[in-house]
Amino acid sequence: MASSGAAEADTGERDREQQQHEDRRRLASSLTARYSDWVLEALDELPGSFLLTDPALAGHPIVYASRGLAALTGYARREVLGRNARVFQGAATDRAAVAGVREAVRAQRAHQVAILNYRRDGSPHWVLLHLAPVFHARDGRLLHFLAVQVSIDAKRRATPCRGATGAVLAACREEARVDEDFPCASHAGKVFVDMDKRGLESEEPRVATESEKEKAISTANSIVSALNRYSKLTGLVVSGKRCDSVGIPALSSSLNLSLGRIKQSFVLTHSCLPDMPIIYASDAFVSLTGFSREEILGCNCRVLNGPHTSLEVLEEACTVDLLSYRKDGSSFHDLLHVSPIRDASGKVAFHIWVHLDMGAKHDFNGLTPEVWQLGAVGAVRVAVRGLSASGSLLRPSQ
Repeated sequence: MASSGAAEADTGERDREQQQHEDRRRLASSLTARYSDWVLEALDELPGSFLLTDPALAGHPIVYASRGLAALTGYARREVLGRNARVFQGAATDRAAVAGVREAVRAQRAHQVAILNYRRDGSPHWVLLHLAPVFHARDGRLLHFLAVQVSIDAKRRATPCRGATGAVLAACREEARVDEDFPCASHAGKVFVDMDKRGLESEEPRVATESEKEKAISTANSIVSALNRYSKLTGLVVSGKRCDSVGIPALSSSLNLSLGRIKQSFVLTHSCLPDMPIIYASDAFVSLTGFSREEILGCNCRVLNGPHTSLEVLEEACTVDLLSYRKDGSSFHDLLHVSPIRDASGKVAFHIWVHLDMGAKHDFNGLTPEVWQLGAVGAVRVAVRGLSASGSLLRPSQ
C-alpha cells in the first residue's frame, strides 16, 4: 500500500511538472512565434521596468517581465510569468485608477496613470504606469499589451483624499479571484486579501513629473520599436498604433511612380474616408519619422502627435509650426503645410501633409522653406489632375 501511494505521488508530481512545462512553453511562444526566437534576448538588454501581457490567453497573463521590473518590485521573473498584472496591486491601490486601466485595456488604447503598487515584500510604492497596446500592423489585431512602470519621486504628493481608505479596503476584496487556466497563478488573489495595512494613512497620492511621463513614453517606444524590428523576421510586422489598411484604396502604379519622384517629406490622406487615413507616404517621410509604410498606411496623421503637440494649432491653420514625434519617441520641430488636392473635376480627392524638420540642414536651392514645401504640393497636384482625367488614380481592382 505504501509503495502504491508513493507511485501515485510520483505520478502526480510528474503531471504537475509536465503542466508547468507546458504553461512556460505556451507563454514563451506568445513572443517567439510572433517576434522570432531572439526577441527574448533583445528585450533583456533593454533598460527600464516593464512587462508584456497576452490578451488572447486565458486570464490575460504576463508573458514577459524585464530585469528592471525584478529590481523595482522584488519579484523574480518566474514568480510573475503566467500571472495577471493584478499581482502588483494591494490593499490601498486606488480602485478608480484600476478601473481606468481596465477601461483602457477594453478599449485597446494607451493609458497613463499614477498608481500605488506593492513590492514582493508587501511595501507600497508609487509608480507611473504607462500602458501601450501592440497591434498587427496590417490587420489591426491586438497582439500584446506593454506596461511600463516608472518610480515616482517620494517627495511629491498630490492633495490627499480624506476618508477614502475604508472604501478602498472594502473594494479590494472584489479582486480576489484566480484564473484556473494558469496553475502558476493559483495564489495571485492573495495580494488582495488580508494585506498588511501598515502606513496606509500616510500613503497620499503622488504626482508624476513631465520628465517621468516622457521617460515612460520613451521607454515604451523603444520596446515597441524592438518588437517591430524582430517581428519583421517572422513576416508579422507589429506597431504601437492601430493602422487598419483594410478597405484603404491602393493608388495606381502611374500615380505611385509620379509621387515617388518628389523629394519632400509628405503623406497623402483620403478626404472621403472616415478619419482621413494615410494612403501614401514618401521615402523622405519614412526616413524622417522612422515609421515604415506598413505601419503608417491606414493611420490618421495624429500618429505623429505626442504629449506636447498643440492640437489647437492644427485646427486653426494650414501652415503651422509644431512639435511632432518620431516612432522612437524623439521630437522634432515640424513645419507642417496641409493643402487639399483636387482632381480634374475640381473635387477634393486627397489632402497633402508636407513635413519639414526645421532642426535639420537642408538644401532648398535658394528657396525659402515655405516655397520648398509648396513645390511638393504643386507636383502632387499636377500628377493627380493629369491621371484623374484618364481615371488612373487608383488601381483598376479598386
